[in-house]
Amino acid sequence: MKRIGVFSCIVLVASAIIILATTKSARAMPNFAQAYGIKCSECHIQIPALNAYGRYVQRTGYAGLNPHVVERESPIWVDYPVTYTQQAPSSGFWDIGSLGVHAAGAFGTPNNEWTYHVQQWIWNVSQAGRLDTAWFAYNNFFDGAGHIFAGKLEVPAPSSFSQWLDVTGLSANLQPSITVGEHVYELSSNRWGYKFAYIRNALDAEVAYVTSPSNLNGFNAYDWQQDKTLQYKLAFADRGNPLEIGYYGARGSWPLSEGGFDQYYSNGFYAQRDPVHYVPGFFTNYQMNHDSNPGLGAPAAGSNGISYELYDNIGTRALISVGEQLTNDGLGNHARVGNIDLSYHVTRFIMMFAEEAMAVGQKPRWNGLIWFALPTGPQWPPNLAPQ
Repeated sequence: MKRIGVFSCIVLVASAIIILATTKSARAMPNFAQAYGIKCSECHIQIPALNAYGRYVQRTGYAGLNPHVVERESPIWVDYPVTYTQQAPSSGFWDIGSLGVHAAGAFGTPNNEWTYHVQQWIWNVSQAGRLDTAWFAYNNFFDGAGHIFAGKLEVPAPSSFSQWLDVTGLSANLQPSITVGEHVYELSSNRWGYKFAYIRNALDAEVAYVTSPSNLNGFNAYDWQQDKTLQYKLAFADRGNPLEIGYYGARGSWPLSEGGFDQYYSNGFYAQRDPVHYVPGFFTNYQMNHDSNPGLGAPAAGSNGISYELYDNIGTRALISVGEQLTNDGLGNHARVGNIDLSYHVTRFIMMFAEEAMAVGQKPRWNGLIWFALPTGPQWPPNLAPQ
């Protein structure tokens, strides 16, 4: 049995680190903040992690915004992450080779009938860029409560899986990307397919049928060689309530290299609370998976994992978080990792992140990131922003 031991973290001196690591998919929307003439904190705990209202905007495909305001701002914005990582005591690795271009907005006033988001990496970690996101949504079903998405989209899952305040993030460590035999769960990946979301008051009900996470060539990849998944989510998620709780799951079929398929399913429960009213915020989830045929000659496996993280503001610009993730892949392999992260909102569209991650039996890892997310249109003064 392979064990990665009990995590132990050292408090991070952020000023000693210039920038932190592992490029994350950037989905803060500076063009929306620019159009409204508001602070990023209207939608974010700390960029890119969303607060309750920001999660509402996300799950409605931006349809919750005023289309008259959104249409007046340029939909194009760019993000430029500069990253650093070090596996002590070796020397650090710097990367300045990532540049992303986004287009996000709405059309079809007065009811925001159509919204969209496209993100293309021009360069990604000094490699050729990839298509990260490419969806459009029609938002006028059931008196505006129903939203149908098509394209390369965010699957139904907790918002924290795709947009989080840690450098490595929840999905980049153990969950929800646990590997069982040949099968890599992709419960947070942007994938090609279709999604329906019904958002009414505090009810968030979503279901999607998704396949390939590939570039543009994956948009019609529905053959037997693809991982095809039915994924769903049901949550209490009121846009005015800092507490969100819910259930998510998936049922899929993974093609094995040795022939045949792994019929798998996953069930998870999560809770998240924003840090408000002088009480720290938290995120936690517990996930259970079953693989009927993991491949590599392995028997059927039942895997599980848990994540939890506490975070709180330091003044008006900084935030500190402490978290841990544990998984058991059902084949005798266990993992346990932890992290301490510190983030600082330098100025309107510039963020700085620092992270220390460590597990017993491994050298400590220091990560850093400076993230520039810049709109291309002029800023509307709050008193002149179109209404």
